[in-house]
Amino acid sequence: MEEIAKERPPGYRYSRRGTLALIRELSVIDNRRNALLLILQWAIAIGAGAVAIQVDRVPVYLLAGLVIGSRIQCLAVMMHDACHGMLFSNRRVNDLIGDIFVAYPLGFSIHLYRANHLFHHRYTNTLRDRDYRVQRRDPDQHFPKSPAAMVWLLVRSVTGLNFYRMARDSRIWAPFANFHNPGRFDYDYSLGLRIRYVVWAIFFYGLILWSPWRWQILALLLIPQFIWANVFNRIRAIAEHNGVADEQELNGTRTIIPTWLDRFLIAPLNVSYHLEHHLFPSVPWPNLRRLHVHLMTDPAYVAGAHITQGYWGVIRELMPPPASAGADLPATHS
Repeated sequence: MEEIAKERPPGYRYSRRGTLALIRELSVIDNRRNALLLILQWAIAIGAGAVAIQVDRVPVYLLAGLVIGSRIQCLAVMMHDACHGMLFSNRRVNDLIGDIFVAYPLGFSIHLYRANHLFHHRYTNTLRDRDYRVQRRDPDQHFPKSPAAMVWLLVRSVTGLNFYRMARDSRIWAPFANFHNPGRFDYDYSLGLRIRYVVWAIFFYGLILWSPWRWQILALLLIPQFIWANVFNRIRAIAEHNGVADEQELNGTRTIIPTWLDRFLIAPLNVSYHLEHHLFPSVPWPNLRRLHVHLMTDPAYVAGAHITQGYWGVIRELMPPPASAGADLPATHS
């Protein structure tokens, strides 16, 4: 059904005037730290894979897959930071390293992801926000859900029965989906960027296929990526904007205070402080928690912010109380 893009009421936006000096301080990008962090993710993933191949036992492969999947989630968050130009302070270096060592291994492109994601920031929870439109047409993202429906959603996610929906909606970030028709998703994916991807793919996958352990490497790379994309990343994406009132900017996005298990499986690198990121997208990941602590000293923020304890808390929020459990409803946005 057609819907007119909603007008924001007066006073919708949170006042940033008292925070600007701190934001300038928190918006400094630590190039050395991010470079070491990126090297660490690859070192852990390669090390876990090498141990699994050397031992060649199913339990070790499963453990390695868990470790590699958690590093894949870290790379996904770093791709998000690179999209905002916060991986490295030099934009060319940011985009080049972000593509070759972060986005391409996940099947995406920094440039294609950026073209969509910046619209999401500018038009959050409106029809000009593609993420919001995806929520509206995807039954998996209609909330609240009954406990039985929520369990069924998680079962289908773990088993991959709804993976096609995640793949369909993320194709706009994928170089191979934009190679022959680079303008199909309202972004001109230039010839130079397409050639860069082809050269990378020939080298990266050629090196894997040349290896005598090609099938083990591909399984260790692709299976955890499949699981993390369709289960843990789905939970993280659902948590960010589904089931929020959106009566004001502070309750149009959810911040989750993560447990240690949440940080390992779902939300590494402070990505769960999503409201803070939407309010101040220039602040890189190491400073988001400090920003959250500062904002919690503001009574207006404390009174209005949608903050949830843990991702299990989000799942509970997205299920109605037993007395009101019923049919699934569309994603709740005012």
